[in-house]
Amino acid sequence: MRGFSEREWKILRRLKPLALERLTWRILEGAQEIIASAEEGQSYNAYLKLYRYIQEQDAIVADCFDDWRRANAIFFLLHWRRQGLITDEEFQAFTPETRDTIDFLLMRQD
Repeated sequence: MRGFSEREWKILRRLKPLALERLTWRILEGAQEIIASAEEGQSYNAYLKLYRYIQEQDAIVADCFDDWRRANAIFFLLHWRRQGLITDEEFQAFTPETRDTIDFLLMRQD
């Protein structure tokens, strides 16, 4: 797999705060739903559900943002697309080759 060009790396870096905000907002909304659906007398069960949810979401955050370096750029973009963290318009900023690679990898994972 080819490396990311400097131009594409700059695009990815520019999109990083947006992708992180979108993901963390979605996680917070999910946590609020768990808390809001808790029934009286079942707080421990709600806590366990929330704890498991946060653990699952933490793994997604790690996939999308940990070990931030250019060598991992294609994987970040792949995870962002899988998680819906960038718009189609934002995705169009990447080269056709990069978009084709991401689309191919996503199709193989389905």
